[in-house]
Amino acid sequence: MSLPELPANSPPPSRWARRVSRDEPHGLDVLEAHVLAWTGRADEIVKTPKWRVAWSISPLLALLASIGGFAAVFGNPRDIAIGRTDAPDMGSIPWAMLAYGVAAFGVVLILIRWFVDGRRRNGSLLILLGLTIGFGVFGVLIAFQLAAEGGADTGLMMLPAYVMMALAVIVFVVIAVSPPQAPIVETPAIPIDELDEKAMRYVMQERNDAIDTLAERRLLPDVDVKVLKARPLGRLHIKEDS
Repeated sequence: MSLPELPANSPPPSRWARRVSRDEPHGLDVLEAHVLAWTGRADEIVKTPKWRVAWSISPLLALLASIGGFAAVFGNPRDIAIGRTDAPDMGSIPWAMLAYGVAAFGVVLILIRWFVDGRRRNGSLLILLGLTIGFGVFGVLIAFQLAAEGGADTGLMMLPAYVMMALAVIVFVVIAVSPPQAPIVETPAIPIDELDEKAMRYVMQERNDAIDTLAERRLLPDVDVKVLKARPLGRLHIKEDS
């Protein structure tokens, strides 16, 4: 029984299982085709050094720190309402500015990431920068309100937020006007017998997650999920119970 052909750059099996509609082909043969097409990418992922993984998520630092700065001066309305914590006051501003200082460092990491990746336009980085700027603006506005209520002058306390937002705007413009990225080249699949043990476990976990998702959505044929998971890689679509 041959497997159907998939479009280029098809999603991972687990993501496909979450998104496929009932009107689209979603049989076991289609699932197995997605699984086998994912073998090359899975082999890459399991062989990626940990420092490369950390580097790939480093741009999130700017956004998370900017959210932290906003949260420091905004607080949690629910916790404040029930008396679990006091409303933010002038004492919250230094903590917010510390967070915005970290966010400024995160913006520098985004610039380095853009440069190392070939100085190409990157929509994900632009979204991160836009959100970072937004949380910076909201945080500064609330900090000004707290300062006004406390009858104090923020002075140089707000400098980290200003520096962060200025850097973020500059980097946003630089990335936005850079040349577009080249089309993503699809990673070729790897024959089953060439997968090492770690990659095989990863592929099988992806397949099992997809099976569970399809079962929860009631998109599977009337076959026991445990039986499906027990089938060898490449034989999911073969009607056998062993």
